[in-house]
Amino acid sequence: MTRASASRRPEVLVAPTITFISVLALLLIARVYDELPVKASDCRFKSVFGIPCVSCGGTRSMQSLAQGDLTQAITFNPAVVVGVIAVCLWFISGCLRFRRGDAPLSVPQQNRRIRNVSLTIAGLLVLNWVYLLFFLK
Repeated sequence: MTRASASRRPEVLVAPTITFISVLALLLIARVYDELPVKASDCRFKSVFGIPCVSCGGTRSMQSLAQGDLTQAITFNPAVVVGVIAVCLWFISGCLRFRRGDAPLSVPQQNRRIRNVSLTIAGLLVLNWVYLLFFLK
């Protein structure tokens, strides 16, 4: 066993790997969605308020991604595409941190990162909702 492999920290891979596998599973389901016997119900938010919710078009976006049509996926719901790309980058980052033997972040660093990522996600979801209000049909 080499010195580098002895210091590798598998815990840096847990969350990104679980998330990455979950997204791959969702893409697989989206690929065969039309053949499934059960379908998602219509958006209750849209039926009550007459405007799309922040996740409207998400299923169609995942289906388009699963078919390899990135342009159509962005058209249906840009946040889905950004989310899938972010998960892939997070997984790659986790793999690189594992390979380098990086230790997990300290609790204050984790808290700061969670706060910053949460604020970024909230901002992106607001922008996504504005897009959906104007362009989703």
